[in-house]
Amino acid sequence: MLGPSDRLPPEFHALWGEERLTAQHQRRHLKHLCRGIGRVLEIGSDRGVMLAVLKEHGQEAYGIDLDAAKVAAAQTRGLEVYEADALPHLSQLPTASLGGILLAHVIEHLAPPQAIGLLREAARVMKPGARLVIVTPNPRDLRTTERFWYDPTHVRPYPAPLLVRLLGMCGLTIVEVAEDREPAANLLVRMAKLVARAWFLGMMFRGDLIVVAERPA
Repeated sequence: MLGPSDRLPPEFHALWGEERLTAQHQRRHLKHLCRGIGRVLEIGSDRGVMLAVLKEHGQEAYGIDLDAAKVAAAQTRGLEVYEADALPHLSQLPTASLGGILLAHVIEHLAPPQAIGLLREAARVMKPGARLVIVTPNPRDLRTTERFWYDPTHVRPYPAPLLVRLLGMCGLTIVEVAEDREPAANLLVRMAKLVARAWFLGMMFRGDLIVVAERPA
């Protein structure tokens, strides 16, 4: 896993958007995470944008992150966030103790052995019917070829067929494989992205890859 010294400065991450767009965009995951099964964990919770959205909808949730500054920022918003590494944290949790897990823009930072270990532990701690939501850069988007490597902490892309196979190996059932709609600040930007996508035969502005899996009853 990445240590705090491996993290990039806040101004670097600002290149990827603002909290308002992130909160608006991530609401699509509520249907998978707000299922009345139990507490939800967000791994890599950053400043708590999605945790705040879950709280607004009455879903008990907490987060973990390796960046102490981001953990502190989330805590000042009244959110339950801890500075912790994902795999050791999951290994300490009881079996079938969580009602859902969000893993957004985390798995691409892990080598395959780490990723498999994380997914296995995630499957173990999920309650029957709980869902794991994975969000990661979409390898089918041409921009990923270059933009993916802008972040020097990225290890490798995880295409949908690979994630589906790994999740199946961990005993989880696939619920959804989708491409997220590319976020846009306004209608004009959205239209421009749609035109560019059409021009490049659908290989641009596809949005992130989303894979949702459930622990069977």
